[in-house]
Amino acid sequence: MLTLHGHYQVAPNKRLTILAEADQQPKGTLPTDIRALSEACAQNAGRCEVQVITQHGLMQGTLTEKKPRQLSRRLFEGHLAFLPRT
Repeated sequence: MLTLHGHYQVAPNKRLTILAEADQQPKGTLPTDIRALSEACAQNAGRCEVQVITQHGLMQGTLTEKKPRQLSRRLFEGHLAFLPRT
């Protein structure tokens, strides 16, 4: 499981989208996280398990790399869930 160190905003439906383009990253996105996501997804057929810090606290889930098509850009997206209580 990959732990990202940036602070990310999750949509109300718990969907996370991280843009991979350096010029359009929102505040809180770290370039080291983008490199780590790229490497992890390359090793796992375009998917990777992650833990991220969000506005709601620590969450985990699976992100999938989306390759650019015509007007879209390369990004990582998926749904997150809260960590199970221990």
